[in-house]
Amino acid sequence: MKYLWLLLTLGLTVGIFYISSQPMAVNGQVSRGLADMLVGFCNAAGFSLGANPEYTIRKLAHFLEFLLLAYLWCKTYSSFYVSANMSSGYILFLCLFTAVLDEFIQLHSQGRSSQITDVLLDFSAAFCAWLMYRIYYWSK
Repeated sequence: MKYLWLLLTLGLTVGIFYISSQPMAVNGQVSRGLADMLVGFCNAAGFSLGANPEYTIRKLAHFLEFLLLAYLWCKTYSSFYVSANMSSGYILFLCLFTAVLDEFIQLHSQGRSSQITDVLLDFSAAFCAWLMYRIYYWSK
């Protein structure tokens, strides 16, 4: 089971990097399609995603990717029986390193740009996931 967690973690990391390497024209089509679908759902539910729903969806995707990545790193280290004190720094560093590398890849992708705010958003999501995971296990 421990190798499954590691495989899922590495798979998500590769997926994040693959999405970042896509040109903006390709990535933008996916975002617009998702935005249109979610705007219709939100309108039916009676609330709005704001003036620029595509931007909101992109930022939410960043947040959710790194929330899941940190959770998977927590599960991976836990499955290898690494103590919480020992693994915390590694988990947070790996998530931060992935966020920086993700933005570096975007910097070299056609039509894409790199933003420090995305690194901060990604790392804050990873920190939230790590903190929720630790609180849950500390409360046991």
